[in-house]
Amino acid sequence: MTLPSRVPPPGRGAPSWAARDQLVAAHLRFDAIDRDAAAHAAMLRGLGLTRVIWDRFDEDPGSRVTALDALRREGIALDGIWAPHPLPDLGEPEYASRFGIVPAGLRSLLDIATRRGLSPDIWAPIAFDPPGAPAPLSDRGHQVEVERAADHLTPLVRLAHTHRLCVVLTNHGGWAGEPRTMLDIVDALARRGLKNVGIGLQLHHAQHHAADLDETLTMLGDSLVAIVVSGVDAGAELSGRLVLPFGAGSRDRWVSHVLVDSGWNGRVVVHAVGHDDAGARLADSIEGLEWAVARVAGDRSPKPTQRIVEPTWPPGWAWRPDTDAQPASQSAPPRAPLPTPYGQPEPRRAVARTDAAASFVAGTHGKRPRQATPPTSPVNAAPPVPPTATPAAPSPASSTSSASPQGSRAPQAPLTRRPGLAAARSFLPRRRRSVVLAPRPGERIVLMAPAALLGPPTAPSPAAPTPAAAPTAPDTIDRSRIDSEAPDPYSGALHALLTHLESVGFTGAPRSFGWDDQGRHLVEFVPGTRLDDPAAPAGVLDPVRIGRFVRDMHDALEHFVPPVDAQWFEGIPSPGQDLVVHQDLVPSNLVLRADGTLAAIDWDAAAPGTRLWDLAHVAHSFAPLYSEDSDLRGSTERLRGIVDGYGLDEAERERLVPLLAQRSARMYDYLETMARTGVSPWTDLWQRGVGAVWRRDAAWIRAHEQDWRWALLADAVVR
Repeated sequence: MTLPSRVPPPGRGAPSWAARDQLVAAHLRFDAIDRDAAAHAAMLRGLGLTRVIWDRFDEDPGSRVTALDALRREGIALDGIWAPHPLPDLGEPEYASRFGIVPAGLRSLLDIATRRGLSPDIWAPIAFDPPGAPAPLSDRGHQVEVERAADHLTPLVRLAHTHRLCVVLTNHGGWAGEPRTMLDIVDALARRGLKNVGIGLQLHHAQHHAADLDETLTMLGDSLVAIVVSGVDAGAELSGRLVLPFGAGSRDRWVSHVLVDSGWNGRVVVHAVGHDDAGARLADSIEGLEWAVARVAGDRSPKPTQRIVEPTWPPGWAWRPDTDAQPASQSAPPRAPLPTPYGQPEPRRAVARTDAAASFVAGTHGKRPRQATPPTSPVNAAPPVPPTATPAAPSPASSTSSASPQGSRAPQAPLTRRPGLAAARSFLPRRRRSVVLAPRPGERIVLMAPAALLGPPTAPSPAAPTPAAAPTAPDTIDRSRIDSEAPDPYSGALHALLTHLESVGFTGAPRSFGWDDQGRHLVEFVPGTRLDDPAAPAGVLDPVRIGRFVRDMHDALEHFVPPVDAQWFEGIPSPGQDLVVHQDLVPSNLVLRADGTLAAIDWDAAAPGTRLWDLAHVAHSFAPLYSEDSDLRGSTERLRGIVDGYGLDEAERERLVPLLAQRSARMYDYLETMARTGVSPWTDLWQRGVGAVWRRDAAWIRAHEQDWRWALLADAVVR
């Protein structure tokens, strides 16, 4: 173990620790691909990695030798050994024992390694607790537990010392994983003369310290010997986005700045936690780290395309050290448990959360769910989905629940005459893991906390209209009145947005009720008829009315100030960012209520943009601006009606014209980029020609720009 030196960085060049042959790989046991030790070693070599913290040792001494030989053949250095050393909880038989017992398998492995001239560090987490900030202890209680942890680790540290090895105390959640706690334990061991202990900080288990990472590094000082980088996301404990490849998190550039600016010169570890292809996940983190470090140095290369497009969700099963199988109720199929090191199963850590901690973990940052239809609705009724049902994998046909009207995308005459093409244009596919709660009349759901506590609306600026009384989420809500979705990175921002719209008196959007005790975002179900439904009344698609509705929505959004850590959908970048806009206003996302008013649903593509950018997509969907079976005269008339209803002046109309084709071209670019990930539904959509539809539309719209300009500017009235 080499202690890092704290020296100012010599300029902004790439630091030595960012070189691939200096990075360390870890947590290969989570690999979903059936690779043996030789295959894993070859995979690491193919990625340009030369160092590994190994966690695939079996009980059989022969298999340990085989693994070490495989690493040696590929030139992979054994940098560390993953050796969990759980601190017993109160009530466990081992609790009364002062000193921890070192497993015989680990003793044997260290003998084999040292006889071969290897000197791996021993990575030892001592607790496995839920993510997020733990309940604080009193000063006296903290000191007692620090001494107990030092007692527990003493035999392991002494054994490592006899082999001239070091122990890396690492975090895995809870009190024992807090940086201050680990530092105090290291100091307690040093007072006993045991100074071969350092700290390895795993960022995916320290997301709640991301905002003050620079202060954490300063506090840990030279005791910090390694950092396990991971995608760091704002509100990760709420969203479940706790296990991401580096580069996929919203705060990863901040992390890279902290490491470079601090003069860090220790080890940087990339991990494969995720129950997917370990090679793909490691490659994502390596490329993400290289990109982020290059950005610090001033490089403006585009962000690399992620191979792993979903985080590990939910965090609950990934944090249980005794099993690697996901519960049947989750989206991925169960996998057989992988062997734990040394044949010693890691005991489950039963942790009782406080109410505050439970509320914190059960919060969310997820996408706005699609509109669901209760069984009593005459529109696209479908059987309820049991709460424990496994969500279907995203696909062109199943990316929305069968209970969701958006799943069918029925065309609405006279806007479309070819249902397949209409669906291709109106359906903006996004990654989702929708969980629709089965409506049970009269049943009520207890919310974890009032919406105001989970994400209060931002105060409007002085120029904003006086809002109505701030809404307060009910303590309970009838299950039939809500739609829900597993948390994702956007729902925290969307909760703030929808709450703002309600607070300023805009009724054309569903209300957000916060989150349930499973972390699912609860959004009001809007009863009514979608505008793409054949049963929709005649005249409901009146272009002037559509334009007025969009204008009212934008006016209500104008004074919305997003939360500091808000995350938005980034697939369709806007040429400007004046306000947060819906971005997916199509007939299937507008609902006609029984009282004749309109409501926009499915806000999960909302993002900073401009009024004209949003209006360009509205024009494409409602004029419509379709290349196939086009009706140029009808489209120009309806386009004029939409713009007149919105109330654009002459200069704004001129600026809108080129955006009409640009918006469709951006849809093509987005689908092309996602198809390159090789992941469904993107590959399926691409093969079905959805991208080609948008490209043809963009070319057709561009070819007729003079027609749109004439329609919008002939006798235009400056408003």
